[in-house]
Amino acid sequence: MIIAAIENNILAIVSGTFAATIAAEDIEPQFNALTHFPDRRANTELADLAERLNLFAAYVVELWDKACAPIPEAEIEAFARRHVDLTRRYWAAEGRCMNWFITGPARFPVARNEKRMRISDARRADLKAHEATARKAAKRKAFPHGADDEPIRSGDPSAMQRIVTRIEELALSIDRMKAANAIIRRMEKDLSSEEDMIAAVAAKTGLSPELAARGIKLAPWQSRRGFGTTNNRAELRRLQRRLAVLAKMKERGTQSQEVETSAGAVEIKENADMARIQLIFPDKPDEPTRRVLKANGFRWSPSQGAWQRHLNEAGRYAAQRVLKTISGASAA
Repeated sequence: MIIAAIENNILAIVSGTFAATIAAEDIEPQFNALTHFPDRRANTELADLAERLNLFAAYVVELWDKACAPIPEAEIEAFARRHVDLTRRYWAAEGRCMNWFITGPARFPVARNEKRMRISDARRADLKAHEATARKAAKRKAFPHGADDEPIRSGDPSAMQRIVTRIEELALSIDRMKAANAIIRRMEKDLSSEEDMIAAVAAKTGLSPELAARGIKLAPWQSRRGFGTTNNRAELRRLQRRLAVLAKMKERGTQSQEVETSAGAVEIKENADMARIQLIFPDKPDEPTRRVLKANGFRWSPSQGAWQRHLNEAGRYAAQRVLKTISGASAA
């Protein structure tokens, strides 16, 4: 998706209801004290802005294509509006800086110029931070429970099914590697060539020739052919334990209770659907209480109206510690 294009040294931006045009000659004066060629700098800045806008739009389109959802025009428009505004602020800050060829011979107030340069650097950092934050937010909206190539989150409604699928894949992989090792050991006794081993392993186990070659062709530091299954077995056991924990949590279901504290009646909620333990206060906690919550791993969730962290034994213990701390502060 292209939302920004340059023609005749003029940048045109169109995204949803947002439209803007920026001419190189309009921003060129801001770089007069920075370079001998302000016109080149202006064109470079416009090209960089266009590239950032188009790359973000393409990133969002790719995300939503993977998520099989309509392209969020509003998401791209909001980014374009904010990013153009931040870029103009950066240009304005740059326009107040002077290059060394001015500050040196002219005995320009160097300390003042250094302060202006620090401000300009901060505005440039704001641009990078905005792009990174916007990409992260877009990915979170496209895949609220994480993408397929990311770790499985407990709050994902399909977490248990995904874990079961992963367990089956690991078990099949271990079986294939064991079968491949048996073939390799047998063919080594017959003094078979590596090419014959690769062909036999690929034909009888379903492994690709490339993967089969990894366990057969010896690297300089290797002394024994074959596939190691230690890591896969450890991962299999970890997933099995996690599946049991999730199953127990789902069976237990969502539970809640109220506890009287210095902040009023606080609801402790074990949200099994989201896999979160939540503390719901009647009003906004004061600063000391918020410090205690953050120190124990709780973070504010505006969508839930609660302070929450992962639902596990550590989370339950942390919730009790928070309540004990703020209740103790009240008694004192």
